[in-house]
Amino acid sequence: MRAVIAERNGGPEVLELKDIPKPVPGIGEVLVKVEAASVNPFDAQVRRGDYAAYMPTPHQLGVDVAGTIEAVGEGVDMLAVGDDVFYSARVLSNEGGYAEYHVEQAELVVKKPEGVSFVDAAALPIAASTAWVCLIERGRLKTGDRVLIHGGSGGVGLFAVQIARLTGAEVVATSRKDAQELVESLGANVTVDYRAPDALDQLAEKSNGGYDVIIDLVGGDTIEKSLSLLAAGGRVVSIVDQPNPQSLYAGWGVNAEIHTVFLTSSAERLMRLGSLTARGLLKTVVEKVLPLEQAAEAHRIIEAGGRTGKIVLVTS
Repeated sequence: MRAVIAERNGGPEVLELKDIPKPVPGIGEVLVKVEAASVNPFDAQVRRGDYAAYMPTPHQLGVDVAGTIEAVGEGVDMLAVGDDVFYSARVLSNEGGYAEYHVEQAELVVKKPEGVSFVDAAALPIAASTAWVCLIERGRLKTGDRVLIHGGSGGVGLFAVQIARLTGAEVVATSRKDAQELVESLGANVTVDYRAPDALDQLAEKSNGGYDVIIDLVGGDTIEKSLSLLAAGGRVVSIVDQPNPQSLYAGWGVNAEIHTVFLTSSAERLMRLGSLTARGLLKTVVEKVLPLEQAAEAHRIIEAGGRTGKIVLVTS
């Protein structure tokens, strides 16, 4: 089978399409004929070597998968050959979705809802699940809350805006100027151009006394700046590595909570997100679809920034 392999860490040029043996499902596993696999910033971090201590080369990339079950291992009874499915692979232990076939534990794999394409299904797992965890599981967002989403026009951000609006929250999001219309169409009450010199002042003015939940999808000193915008008892939730110290002093007076999120796979969560998508309540925004052999180009696009939505690789 064909698969994208990184023999060493480095730039996008290290990604090579190679012929490797087709995997065989073990006990409790399924073999999936991959139709689509989306590309995430995490994939680029792995390729660069950010997680080299956990993932020595050579390795395969790709954690978002959609396809059809071709074989099942012993002990699998909830899924069958021919089922269309989607899932996120176990992060840091079972990547490999940029391939024609992939094996994963059956308990993490869910049936793809009818009417949802393989491309859209592949765009869901990591990005939509991350948004859900940040807002619902860690942020405890509820109807009437005020939420600020830093990075509302990215892959995770577009899902976060929609989930927050479905929850009944008042949604403020930062965005590139050219994406503000899209972000507002998906549910943001207000958008602020993050490049504006007075962006922080605008966010403070629109907070109506402080945000209950603030989602950091951009990193840098976003946590430090966000703490001054929190309501009493507010939560800041970040998905970004925090290599540099930040002052947390502004969070002391409001009894702030600070959460950092590293996503773990959940079939139950994916079933909920798949159902919302099938019902038209959650939309995927796919910016570009590329063939598997253009994985390196997909990584160049990811690392260039300024994207709106997801990039998806297809096997045929």
